Amino acid sequence: MKRLPFLFSLLMIAAVLLSACGSAATQPPPPAPKTIGLVLSTLNNPFFVTLRDGAQKAADAAGVNLVIVDAQDDSAKMVAGIEDLITKKVDALLINPTDSDAVVPAIQKANAAKILVFTVDRGANGGEVVAHVASDNVAGGKMAAEFLCKAIGGKGNVVELQGIAGTSAARDRGQGFDDYMAANCKDAKIVAQQTANFNRDEGLSVFENILQAQPDIAAVFAHNDEMILGALQAADAAKRTGIIFVGFDAVDDAVQAVKDGKLAATVAQQPAEIGRLGVEAAVKVLNGGSVSKDIPVPLSLVTAESLGVTPPQPEAKTFTLGLVLSTLNNPFFVTLRDGAQKAADAAGAKLIVVDAQDDSAKMVAGIEDLITKKVDALLINPTDSDAVVPAIQKANAAKILVFTVDRGANGGEVVAHVASDNVAGGKMAAEFLCKAIGGKGNVVELQGIAGTSAARDRGQGFDDYMAANCKDAKIVAQQTANFNRDEGLSVFENILQAQPDIAAVFAHNDEMILGALQAADAAKRTGIIFVGFDAVDDAVQAVKDGKLAATVAQQPAEIGRLGVEAALKYLSGGAVDKNIPVPLSLVTK
Repeated sequence: MKRLPFLFSLLMIAAVLLSACGSAATQPPPPAPKTIGLVLSTLNNPFFVTLRDGAQKAADAAGVNLVIVDAQDDSAKMVAGIEDLITKKVDALLINPTDSDAVVPAIQKANAAKILVFTVDRGANGGEVVAHVASDNVAGGKMAAEFLCKAIGGKGNVVELQGIAGTSAARDRGQGFDDYMAANCKDAKIVAQQTANFNRDEGLSVFENILQAQPDIAAVFAHNDEMILGALQAADAAKRTGIIFVGFDAVDDAVQAVKDGKLAATVAQQPAEIGRLGVEAAVKVLNGGSVSKDIPVPLSLVTAESLGVTPPQPEAKTFTLGLVLSTLNNPFFVTLRDGAQKAADAAGAKLIVVDAQDDSAKMVAGIEDLITKKVDALLINPTDSDAVVPAIQKANAAKILVFTVDRGANGGEVVAHVASDNVAGGKMAAEFLCKAIGGKGNVVELQGIAGTSAARDRGQGFDDYMAANCKDAKIVAQQTANFNRDEGLSVFENILQAQPDIAAVFAHNDEMILGALQAADAAKRTGIIFVGFDAVDDAVQAVKDGKLAATVAQQPAEIGRLGVEAALKYLSGGAVDKNIPVPLSLVTK
């Protein structure tokens, strides 16, 4: 009887052990890890690669599976990718929409399948979204605009390269930028707004076209770094300097461009942080927690100053200019050349001078030779305003800047024309001549080379004034002497024989009037009033000697100087006026 308590104890122990064994045998297996789908607009953009890496790191830390879909910037592929993940019964979706509208039906299908949906970086315009994880793109656009406006001193032409139409990022960044510029940078003008679809190659090609259409650009803002990096390439290829470039995303290439002094700034979004916070939000909700509807990611501006670096100063470029003159047999153009050379020397630029010898074929050949030598800009003084056009067009095609000096061209793309107002000069000469002859008498007009703007404009100014204000005077002869002294002599000799009564002569340049003076001296014809144009040294001396009544002073050295300075300013990224006037004056005794 005494052994019963002992046996009872053994039975109780056995029962407990059996109970424990049975409990272990029926215990359910641990739950399978959650699966999250990450659907990205593209992995061809470093920003989204970084976002993916941040998401993967967070998923690994949380012990969840991450399935990644690359939609390749194709809304149809994005929808198909989401539907495939729905079929695979993922627990949650993180979606970075290619198009904020096109993605809505796919989100609604996920909603119907009871799959949680989160959006990252870009939002959706419909469907049930638990939370949106992103930077404040409106604030980022304003941040970029504020920096850009200060960098350009509040004024200048601005270009905006826009992202993919329909994406929240493009809409919001553009809104923030445009609103700030309109309210706070009113002296700046947005001259171009074109999409480049968040793509570097498109940024390059779109900005190439804008550079051709817009000769004066102070700054560019792009909705992402890929586009701004493409725009930088286009500007480098076109040799357009002095433009402020501002991007958005702070991808590695853009940050390096800031360090190198090529990119002025980029707005930093922290894509890895967006990916991390997206995964953590999804995991928290799947585990029964709650998150805010909007999960902000801080923004910052990346500049050389914020990076603590001093960007390398670009080496001063030595520009090479080509100066193509109609002739160096005329002192006026010798003086123009000297003025241009002096300005080039002062700026450290190289000047190559071509003398076309009043031959249009030689002028074209000279221009083509300078194109082959890849000069940075051409200053052209056309022998013929029409004949020079094909050569100018060749320079345009070679992306060589073209300026015209003294005489204009009738076609091609010309950045600026540097000259006196020849129409006004012709009127100035006519007014003096009319008063000198008392408003009446026979007048001779020696004309310049047909087809040149100088001959056309001086003649127009002279003839218009005479017709309107000197009606009792009569222009009895109008003949070309091709801006040449010898021709001026021979042509006027013939006119003297045909016209026994001449009160005055006006020539479109001094070379011709000096030739006419020789003819009159040889024929012993006195009492004629002679008026020239250009104020070359021989003509000014003739005024002092009382032989020439007056000459219109054009300041050829000033034309040369201003031409060179305009070309160098434009090449350095500055703006110049389409027409650069050089003051005129009348030289009399």
